[in-house]
Amino acid sequence: GNSVYHFYRNWTEYANGFGDPSEEHWIGNNALHALTSDDAKMSLRILLKNNTADSASVEYESVSVANEDNLYKLQVGKFLGPEGWDAMVHANGQNFSTYDRDNDSGAANCAVLYRGGWWYSQCHAANLNGLNLNGPHDSYADGIEWSVRNGPARLYHYSYPVVEMMIRPAGSTLDRRSLPP
Repeated sequence: GNSVYHFYRNWTEYANGFGDPSEEHWIGNNALHALTSDDAKMSLRILLKNNTADSASVEYESVSVANEDNLYKLQVGKFLGPEGWDAMVHANGQNFSTYDRDNDSGAANCAVLYRGGWWYSQCHAANLNGLNLNGPHDSYADGIEWSVRNGPARLYHYSYPVVEMMIRPAGSTLDRRSLPP
């Protein structure tokens, strides 16, 4: 666990999933599609934990991931908060990209530039599959980033040591208690 480059993987690995579910892992884009493609509306909660074990969570009313033929295009619904923390705004409506499959809308391959697989546009405000740099870092935007925190300023020099993306049926009771990191 905790390998810096754990999430710098190719298209096939992201399609099928990798890692140990009890530690660092990606469930797989095929599994994400299966979980989010039926008639039951699913919601997304993202938990971010910093070096001091403070945490924050953000929520989206709905989430869906298309199939591989449609490049695992991401759709997220209404942002439920907390206010000023919507870093998925640029990922919404984007195709998934990896270092060997450049599907972003930028001129450069964002997956190569920012060392992860993600729904990049030009390139990101969130990079939850970036390098595990474990806190503050000097490099630009290549860590496990959630750059929108408490307003419009972009913060690209902090890599979250722990991130969890959770999908559940929409309307489920979600615990909204959180502390900003």
